Amino acid sequence: MCKKFAMLTCLMCLTGLAFGQQINVIPKPSQVKIAQGSFNFAGMAAIYYDDNCSGFVNVAGYLQTTLRDQLGRTVKIDKLDASAIAGNAIVLKCSASQPTLGSEGYELTVTTGRVTILANERVGVFYGVQTLLQLRDDETGQAPCIEITDSPRFQWRGLMLDCSRTFQSVAYMKKTIDRMAMYKMNVLHLHLTDDQGWRVEIKKYPELTAKGARFPEKYEEPLRHQGYYTQAQIKDLVQYATMRNITVVPEIEMPGHSIAPLSCYPELSCSGGSFEIYPFFKGPGITADIFCAGNEATFVFFENVLDEVFELFPSKFIHIGGDEAPKSGWQACAKCQVRIKAEGLKDEHGLQSYFIKRVEKYANSKGKRIIGWDEILEGGLAPNAAVMSWRGIGGGIAAASTGHDVVMSPTSHCYFDYTYKAIDTRKAYSFEPVPDQLSDEQAKHVLGLQANFWSHIDREEHLVDRQLWPRLLAIAERGWSAKSVRNWDDFQGRVQHNLNRLEAFGIAYKPEVSKTVIGQWKSGQVTEEYAPKIYDITKFLNKAGTCNVHFQYTGGAHRLGIEKVEMLADGKVIATDAHRGVTGAFDQANEFLLEINELDEYKRYQIRAFVRSEGGIDSNGEVSLIKKR
Repeated sequence: MCKKFAMLTCLMCLTGLAFGQQINVIPKPSQVKIAQGSFNFAGMAAIYYDDNCSGFVNVAGYLQTTLRDQLGRTVKIDKLDASAIAGNAIVLKCSASQPTLGSEGYELTVTTGRVTILANERVGVFYGVQTLLQLRDDETGQAPCIEITDSPRFQWRGLMLDCSRTFQSVAYMKKTIDRMAMYKMNVLHLHLTDDQGWRVEIKKYPELTAKGARFPEKYEEPLRHQGYYTQAQIKDLVQYATMRNITVVPEIEMPGHSIAPLSCYPELSCSGGSFEIYPFFKGPGITADIFCAGNEATFVFFENVLDEVFELFPSKFIHIGGDEAPKSGWQACAKCQVRIKAEGLKDEHGLQSYFIKRVEKYANSKGKRIIGWDEILEGGLAPNAAVMSWRGIGGGIAAASTGHDVVMSPTSHCYFDYTYKAIDTRKAYSFEPVPDQLSDEQAKHVLGLQANFWSHIDREEHLVDRQLWPRLLAIAERGWSAKSVRNWDDFQGRVQHNLNRLEAFGIAYKPEVSKTVIGQWKSGQVTEEYAPKIYDITKFLNKAGTCNVHFQYTGGAHRLGIEKVEMLADGKVIATDAHRGVTGAFDQANEFLLEINELDEYKRYQIRAFVRSEGGIDSNGEVSLIKKR
């Protein structure tokens, strides 16, 4: 099992160890130098912390608790005194003079008798501990002798959890925080308000949670899918996350996605109501009823709400949504039209810009910055606002080009409520957050990237886990490791090793699926009448059996319809699956199974699919062969 390897000075080298194990750290560190031997945790006497840096004692306590669970005993912790270190020990040492490490970087040195983690700040030493815990082999209780210097590429390495469409328990969010911390992710964005529920206690407006956090009884929704967080629970959760170097960013949606608060205070709408909360798939979808931008009471409401939210969440950023806000209600609203005229605005898009800018001004006055979905660009971006680019990367490019900070989270790579067939782990891993169109100076405004999970489809915790893991490992590495770290095979090997760790965390992860792209369809290439498209798969087949052909829409205004799929061998039909399939905004029966009884290496094999573009010819997508590992 042991492997020979070459030491590469000043380059990352994650290869075989002297005692026969693999270094399988995720995210991949910046620089690694491997030595002979190992550190045995079983013989460890103490954890020493340097009290010259704030918070190192807390990290020592965290490590003590973690190792107690692994070793079955409590290792003592003590203040660092270089002359008094006895036996095998872990030393958490303060540097405060290593500018290249920044606040999150660390140096980790493992010898046979000592582990030293050097960092400028608590966050850096915490991440050094996470790397050490990943290096420890669960079977042998040893970590390799090694030197690592490491720091992150991006400052925002995030996950958004939607708590509105389906309530997420505090216990589950704490588990998620632990898992994120292990892989050096540092932002948990909580989507707390939407049409499906208001999930955070606001004491000035008790009706928001007394009524706005519950579905009407007629929908027979389980109690676990609804509810809210008390302010005490939020404070506890934020403190828990802070100890693990995770910033909790709250999202309070405005002006759209607002049926839950408007059901409580209908006078803040343009129409006056009444309104009813509904489960996502049991209601009208996006509604025209949003907060009235011409009503001064709307802004009083949000200022009062934000005052309490700011007290609960110390995050520098507050997410204000801003997406999918239909303008028809404003067009018909006398108050909104008066506001447009009085403020000299061009139209309703300008009114949304006015709305966002006014909220931003208030947030700035309280020492906060706003971030919103990329629709906040419409009508003019607020002066200090940051943009979360979700409708592709175009919004991020536009914002960064004008000097605004950006977090990239496009649906194409980062939406983990999408199926693995739409976005598998490999596709998530391929994402590059900094577009080539940006100059070096503009690229500095890309704060990082974020995975997003919307809870309207998979609503139970074990199903959420399957959607997040292992794809979230790809986002973790893309956010931390250097741009040059792009070896999928290497990453995939480390993921396989980490699956045991995920299981130990109780994560019901999704088994990996192998996808081979055999062809594409592009806008204008598919007619509105069923017609054949042929894809040669000869080089992809190596044995007889079931061939799973998968069609996946990737973009465009129109979906693809599939009538039937055939397997051809030298032009002769040898297998057929005829059923109606669709791929677009939603997928339905878009897999076709073809049975190959015998594979002849001298024959040419092709897939013939009878497809049409429905509603127009602007459709793009991929055709793949799918195989579960």
